[in-house]
Amino acid sequence: MGGMFFPFISTGAINSLLFGIYGNHLRQLRKVCHSDYQREQLEYHNMFMAGSVAGFVQSFIACPMELIKVRLQTHCYYNDYLYGQRRTAMGTFKRILKTDGISGLYRGLLPMMCRDVLPYGIYMLAYRQSVDYLDKRDFVRRRRSQSDGSSVNLLVTTLAGAWAGVISWVCVIPFDVVKTLMQADENHKYRGIFHCVRVQYRAYGWRSIFRGSWMLLARAIPFNGATFLGYEYALEWCQRWNGTYV
Repeated sequence: MGGMFFPFISTGAINSLLFGIYGNHLRQLRKVCHSDYQREQLEYHNMFMAGSVAGFVQSFIACPMELIKVRLQTHCYYNDYLYGQRRTAMGTFKRILKTDGISGLYRGLLPMMCRDVLPYGIYMLAYRQSVDYLDKRDFVRRRRSQSDGSSVNLLVTTLAGAWAGVISWVCVIPFDVVKTLMQADENHKYRGIFHCVRVQYRAYGWRSIFRGSWMLLARAIPFNGATFLGYEYALEWCQRWNGTYV
């Protein structure tokens, strides 16, 4: 359970930032379209671009949080106590600054950007395409006719979010493994992303960069289903309060 509290309070903030940037950039991309026809033709392209931009921006904020989370979750591998004091999020943050400076907070940034930039574009695009596909199914139309007035379809949103999470994670599992290995490495054993891959490959084979794949995919299903469900309901509430909708 080590390192649980810190990601618990930071995950919501990161997701809010991600979807906020995505929504704002998507609106800007829609505004530059000259007609409704052009907007419709470029909608999937714009969603991919907005998702990628959101992933790029949030990686710079999420990287230090991920680093601290990984250090806290792997502290027992090194030592539960450091200089007689139990490791904490703030203590870990101060120690990284003291030993490695500001740049130390961004250890593993490159594999994290490989994990987040284009995959978040795929993430948003896969979700919207899945929703559009499911909306055309007969069983969804029957459920919608019996709905309570909400524009959010619980089944469609959950299934589409889960599928988008699985699709995006399949593309980036090696980058996530490398990022985690580099961020957990307090002794600077790995000099960079390619050095980390070489060391792992020589020591454990190519399967080592796919460690935890099944757990990541199993986590992606409920996590992303719930994420998009919360996102869609939040948008609906915002629409009711101020008449805006992404």
